[in-house]
Amino acid sequence: MKVLITGSTGFVGRYMVKALLNEGFEVVSIVRNLDKLRRLYGEKVKGYEGNFEDKASIRKAFEDFKPDYLIHLIGILYEEKSKGITFHKVHYIYSQNLYQVAKEFDIKKVLHMSTLGTHKNAPSSYHKTKYQAEQELIKTGLNYTIFRPSLILGPEQRLFYDMWHITRYLRVMALPSGGHYLFQPVDVRDLVCCFLKAIKSEETNGKIYEVCGDKKVSFKKLLEDVFSYWNRKVLLLPMPKAIMYLGGLLIERIMEPPPFSSDQMLMMWRDNICGLDPEVESQGVQKVCQKAPIPYQESLLWSLEGFKNLMII
Repeated sequence: MKVLITGSTGFVGRYMVKALLNEGFEVVSIVRNLDKLRRLYGEKVKGYEGNFEDKASIRKAFEDFKPDYLIHLIGILYEEKSKGITFHKVHYIYSQNLYQVAKEFDIKKVLHMSTLGTHKNAPSSYHKTKYQAEQELIKTGLNYTIFRPSLILGPEQRLFYDMWHITRYLRVMALPSGGHYLFQPVDVRDLVCCFLKAIKSEETNGKIYEVCGDKKVSFKKLLEDVFSYWNRKVLLLPMPKAIMYLGGLLIERIMEPPPFSSDQMLMMWRDNICGLDPEVESQGVQKVCQKAPIPYQESLLWSLEGFKNLMII
């Protein structure tokens, strides 16, 4: 069976591709950088250099490879407007073009990675454009499964990289609203399991799943756990979210990417936990993978051990 995947060189994509290959799938990826793809996978994954703003370059991969399934993972956490990288373009326009092309071919199923917190009433551009991408897929009439993960744990999690470098010399961290904002972190291996099980599962057709771990953890607790593992004493300073929002507006004008953004403050419009939207399926790991999620402590330890090896700490 043939799978066309986007975002194959990113955090989740690396685990997804390895799992697909282990399951015997033939994998092709549309990428901006073919050299990076080859460094990661050698000849195991064929690549097409594509521009997601150009339907013709996307269409070539479909015409040549004729995939059975499509997995779409591309997303960004912050904008770089000087480079033309915006949430609207990457989340919505890229998805719109990809799915309009996919509709021209005999695709059995599309598996789309969204994010928890996505909602038509969400205030952040990040969540709004994620919602628009979901709606674009649904509108095409293609068979689909959508996954909305909470914070994803794994050695390549960007939060670890940012926290390591920011607190290496500056041992003070501002916590929006005291860091009481809740996550329900999910292990990247559980997320990949959901995608692989959903490929051939008719039960998942036309459904949106929230994907969470076993434990609700505050932002403050998560940072304390990370800094404790690193044996790093960091003062966590409570800060009103409104002040950090204004600070984000200022700092994102002078730094790109910024250490935090105004939109990230808007993302915290409600806790990032499963079960807040009754119209979608909650507890995706349990329902799709038919197992309990990897426990938070086990997942965090595995992630930080892997991060240590990546950073050669």
